[in-house]
Amino acid sequence: MTIKKNDEVKRNMGNAQKVQYNKYEDKSRGNVMWDVMNPLRYTQGMSMARASILVEGYKETEGYHIFRRRGHAIRKILQEMPIRIDDHQLLCGDFSAKPMGPEFFPDLAALWIVDYIDKYGLEGRKGFFKWESEEQMEQGRAIGEYFRETGGKEMWLKHIGPEHAAFEHKIGEAGSWIVNTVSEMFAEKAWNCPDLDRLVKKGVRGLIADIDAQLENHLMLNYEDYRRHEFWLGLKEMFLGIIDYAHRYRDLATKMAAKETCPVRKAELEEMARVCNRVPEYPAETFQESLQSLVFGILMCFYDTRTFGMGYGRVDQILYPGYKADIAAGRIDYEYVVQLFECFRVKIMGKRQFWPDVMTPNLSSESHFHNCVIGGVDPKTGRDATNELSFAFVDAAARVRTTHPTISVRWHTRIDPKFMARALEVVKMGMGFPAFFNDESSIQYLLARGYTIEEARNYAFGGCTLHTVPGKTSSIWPLVTSYGRILEITMYNGWDYISNSQLGPQTGDFTKMTSYEEFVAAYKAMIKHWADISTASGRACKLQHGDSFPDMAMSAYTDDCIKRGQVCSLGGAQHADSCMYIVPVAVQDVANELYVIKHGIFGENPICTPQEMLDAMRADWVGYEELRAKCMAMPKYGNDIPEVDQLLSDVYDWIKEIWHKQPATDGGKYEVSPHSIGFHGGTGAKTGALPCGRKAKTSFADGAVSPAQGTDINGPSAVLKSAGSIDQHDLYGVLFNMRFTPATLKGEEGTASLAALIKTYFSDYKGKHIQFNVLNREEMLAAKKEPEKYTDLMVRVAGYSAYWTDLPANIQDELIARSENEL
Repeated sequence: MTIKKNDEVKRNMGNAQKVQYNKYEDKSRGNVMWDVMNPLRYTQGMSMARASILVEGYKETEGYHIFRRRGHAIRKILQEMPIRIDDHQLLCGDFSAKPMGPEFFPDLAALWIVDYIDKYGLEGRKGFFKWESEEQMEQGRAIGEYFRETGGKEMWLKHIGPEHAAFEHKIGEAGSWIVNTVSEMFAEKAWNCPDLDRLVKKGVRGLIADIDAQLENHLMLNYEDYRRHEFWLGLKEMFLGIIDYAHRYRDLATKMAAKETCPVRKAELEEMARVCNRVPEYPAETFQESLQSLVFGILMCFYDTRTFGMGYGRVDQILYPGYKADIAAGRIDYEYVVQLFECFRVKIMGKRQFWPDVMTPNLSSESHFHNCVIGGVDPKTGRDATNELSFAFVDAAARVRTTHPTISVRWHTRIDPKFMARALEVVKMGMGFPAFFNDESSIQYLLARGYTIEEARNYAFGGCTLHTVPGKTSSIWPLVTSYGRILEITMYNGWDYISNSQLGPQTGDFTKMTSYEEFVAAYKAMIKHWADISTASGRACKLQHGDSFPDMAMSAYTDDCIKRGQVCSLGGAQHADSCMYIVPVAVQDVANELYVIKHGIFGENPICTPQEMLDAMRADWVGYEELRAKCMAMPKYGNDIPEVDQLLSDVYDWIKEIWHKQPATDGGKYEVSPHSIGFHGGTGAKTGALPCGRKAKTSFADGAVSPAQGTDINGPSAVLKSAGSIDQHDLYGVLFNMRFTPATLKGEEGTASLAALIKTYFSDYKGKHIQFNVLNREEMLAAKKEPEKYTDLMVRVAGYSAYWTDLPANIQDELIARSENEL
């Protein structure tokens, strides 16, 4: 690495003096940092810093309301967490006391750590985080025991009682994997997009003034008034804590600058100190202040509730005013902006997940689902909103090959073609992003749910694909349901071979059925049964969490939480339309199964009887190879075959019909969001053989409209037509994956062909989302054989990218099995 030294360093920026920074030649700034941080993903040990400070804070406020306790404890964390500034970094704040280390959140779920310690000891789970010492390990055990009665998961289990808790375990991931009731207790909720722009524009002091205005005129006349009072005081403590946190970095940067011998690095540190002295306490005025304020807002939410799936909003729009002011004054240049975005990417990669075994078949320790949105339209005018920062953000991603944060481009017919070409060049690099979303269909979806045109035009994403308006919705409570498992249980008349019990209702003996319609009626009854069970559990769990793990920091950036004095997930948010949703997995597979059942069993020329099909499924096709070949040869979704495509539409219609009638909390209703995440692997591993020829324990199709692995044989145009035939208008988050070989996308011609494909899918078929893996099957096979040589290989799983070596084997196998397309 070579750094160019500036000849002169001006320590005081002044209104028109250019910020001084190091220029990198051999490697970019972000790559220099990532070369140090990346190896720590495999070697860094646990940190108990947040958890231990949290315990101290809770002990200091025993007897207080949970909102006040949370405010005090989070401020204490922000005041006492060990801090550092990594070499070459230009942004302050970190997700852990250790570089690339995980923090434990016992207030979310506590006692699992005791089981983890007893099972794995000092070394921890293979490929996961080790304890640094016996003393630290026992500290973790003690912290878990402290929260035995007050952890979020622990309080939920007390709420439902041991009998119902056993049932939840039986139907969840550790059991029969019908609905993910278990992991919902371990995974904190975000999946929305707070309006961090208000922190950038208003500053903490402005937000504290909003709280003070409410407190000044507040009368406590009932218990709800008391809760509001405690909420405001607790949130104010958190705000003061993030100011304290920033000022600690100001002091650290100042001390480091005083000792720094390199004049340019000294100038960088002095600028960091100046920035942290101002933001987030006051409104940001420069680009670096704006980005730093955004980072502090993200960290405030993280140290409160960890914020799995929290969207970061329209970053090119949020940061543009500061950028314009700096460019006009000559303070910064484009290269400095890209370097700051590189720093941001490395910073976000410092967030790790520490959780129990039940979570790992579906998610890696790097799965965070933080989405940064670029492009789209101006909320007021509807014109293309692409700007210089849109380019800079993808340029930074091209330099630093990190999986997070993910990037989503909002596409519309008037999008800047130069920006579109640049975004597609990054796609061709094989990192799996940017993903592309259709403004027209997404905006129409939001308008139908009561948003104004300006609000709808300003949409961003929570998690992978959940289009939402920043600062308008609560944190969101999902439920993942396996429709492949439900079909299987329906065929066995409610009997479950995993639990060896009558787990579902007896909806009809398959061997005595005489028509396809009879089976469909049974299947729909089974869907309704599990919807009723899972939604009752989800609603109760969400409401109970409000008293044990309330998302207060998230509420700071959500309308109208401060005005109402309520947590966003407990009625404080302005909109409740997407506060709870279902992730239906394996729907595409079900369409393929239904075609076989309709024509191969109940059709005019059946290939087997219902009994023969059940016998073949129980045998996992062993001894039934000829029947399996016939089933596999039948038409499959993804090949532009209208009848099969219609079956997929039918299943989505059944799911929507049932789930849209399910009430959610605070006056909302359940939405249907088929984006699979990594659950198509975990649910498939718990499912037996199915009628289309699928073998037991293999992954289901990913996403919403992606074909089952290797079943699309008529080329990309046929896949596009099949996906486009599905009415996506009323689906909340739709995910569509395609894979292309690098050779077919070479050069400008390949870029133009990919752009044309996206335009066709969005303009002609009104699709909502599309994304691409650009890599060869041979490379993945080699990576599976010798993973140590492919530690930097990135792939797109569902709505997120991941390092190949971080993925479980079942997900690796399904990625290999996906069809390779050529244009």
